[in-house]
Amino acid sequence: MEDKLKQLKNFKQITLNDEERNLMRAHAARIVIASPMIITESFFKRGVQHGLRIALSSMLFVVFIAGSVSAVANNALPGDPLYSFKVNVNEEVKGLFLSTPAQKALDAEGRVETRVNEIQTLAESNSLTQAKQATAESALNSNVADLSASLNTLSVQAPDTALSVTASLEQTLKANKTAIENTPDTTPAENTGKADAINTVNATLQTVSNQEVQIISKEIDNINNAVTTVSPDSTIQPQNTQTPATPPLTVTPATP
Repeated sequence: MEDKLKQLKNFKQITLNDEERNLMRAHAARIVIASPMIITESFFKRGVQHGLRIALSSMLFVVFIAGSVSAVANNALPGDPLYSFKVNVNEEVKGLFLSTPAQKALDAEGRVETRVNEIQTLAESNSLTQAKQATAESALNSNVADLSASLNTLSVQAPDTALSVTASLEQTLKANKTAIENTPDTTPAENTGKADAINTVNATLQTVSNQEVQIISKEIDNINNAVTTVSPDSTIQPQNTQTPATPPLTVTPATP
């Protein structure tokens, strides 16, 4: 027992010198650097990060799908599944970025031309049925109404621009009408659709022509009002440049 106590006392007297301590510190630092600390995230934080990743991925997926659908819809024709998307989404979104009456009138003119071009395309491909014609006509009537409203506003600010829009649209509609009339007929259903298409183009032409007449009439009225409101005092009175006649000389007889 005494021997063990002596050994314990000897153990207590054992100490490390400075070099040994430095070696132990360096070894401990090497172990810490070689073994990275594992950080445990909370369940709530992991859930939030996972939800954000899913939301971002979903948003990118939706944007990609919407862009693809929009691009495909631009070529849709009456009767196609994406035709409603083309008319009610693509064209309406484009119209939101227009501010001036001239821009809105030109956009409405472009929509009317697009509708008639769609009818012409269906007629030329022998696929203009009465149902497709009715779909195109419904969209065309809405575009014509928008065009009339835009021209009414534009005719006040820039009547020359409004008249150029109607003149250009009339030429396009006449060319479309001629092309539709020259398409061959193959089936009774297509014959009916073609007849309705020609009637639709004629009605659109008449509306545009009436709008043009209204613009011209308004301009004539403005000119007449400007002429009648001129003050009479502002007119130049003609000057009399004739020299007044010299009174005749009278000879008084001499007194005798």
